[in-house]
Amino acid sequence: MTKLAYILGITVCSVPRLQRPHFYERHYFYQLTQAGRKVGLAVVIFDPRDINWLERTVHAWSVTSSKQWIKQKFRLPSLIYDRCYYGSAQEYLRYKPYVQRLAKDPQIRLLGKPLQGKYQTYQILAANKEIAAFLPETREYQTGSTLVEMLQTYKAVCLKPNGGSHGRGVIAIESKNHIWRIRGRTLQNIPFQKQFSDLNQVRLFIQRLIGRTRYVIQPYLSLTTSDGSPFDLRVLLQKNAHKEWQKTGVAIRIGNPISITSNLHGGGRAKCWEKFLQEHLPSSLHESIVNQLHQCTTLVPKHLEEYHGSLVELGLDLGIDQQGNVWILEANSKPGRSVFVRTQQLKTHQDAINQPIYYARALLRETKEVHVG
Repeated sequence: MTKLAYILGITVCSVPRLQRPHFYERHYFYQLTQAGRKVGLAVVIFDPRDINWLERTVHAWSVTSSKQWIKQKFRLPSLIYDRCYYGSAQEYLRYKPYVQRLAKDPQIRLLGKPLQGKYQTYQILAANKEIAAFLPETREYQTGSTLVEMLQTYKAVCLKPNGGSHGRGVIAIESKNHIWRIRGRTLQNIPFQKQFSDLNQVRLFIQRLIGRTRYVIQPYLSLTTSDGSPFDLRVLLQKNAHKEWQKTGVAIRIGNPISITSNLHGGGRAKCWEKFLQEHLPSSLHESIVNQLHQCTTLVPKHLEEYHGSLVELGLDLGIDQQGNVWILEANSKPGRSVFVRTQQLKTHQDAINQPIYYARALLRETKEVHVG
């Protein structure tokens, strides 16, 4: 086994169809290993199913000094950064016992406890009155009657998979001239549009479309630019070397006018926040918007940690309507950071890579954790 000093383990889900190593985010993990090496922290990546609990070892991937990926045997790290992404409910259930065993092991600490689904996170946030003012009403989609009630109240709604990401499976339903218009993306990320004249037809279509997948339903907010392009604000909040929250970066994601989401995986583009603010939002609203953003980014991480558990980072997706009201759309405990490359904020992007390393090193130094293989 390889001799190591401080060590951070990263858990991933194996994706056999990918070239070796068989997991997503390889470039990000490569960047983490390079950042870790500069501060004496080794980074190893592994599937939690590859742990030998009797030996407390794991076959994990690491990057050599010659920048090659290799898989070898390591002592099981005591600090774990969870980057498991589940492509389906079935995959989540396959991994659940392995991930739970790691989380419950008294010798292991998670860098951050992953948030659950959108509805569970909404319930935690809505318990805080100050935060609740920034939340659109969110209900669990249980039966077609939930959809009918929300449509009768709001005339336009948005449905999102409770555990989804990247804009997959998001559906908007609007009523115009007595016609119900449905558009969105399937769970396979394929765009679609439908029209019905009868609300019962809408209900039946949605039930067939989503099947047994858990969904949430919200009013469909008008969060678009003047040309009708959907946009949102991605704020990356992270713990730093001092174990304190910091706002690492802010960027705008803009979707196509025919799309209902601004997600980059759905063909969206990115823009610097300051430039977007000046170009697209009235100057009379700037101060109010900035103040609301400060409230959200200050209140949300503190409240989530108090009622959910420790976090390492948080991607906060925020919307701004035409009246200058800020809305919390989603809180993601496994955020991406590619948006900062798209906006040419390269220093911000490097900071976004460094902070989990700095935070992990601070925790390991605190416990004087040293591994020798």
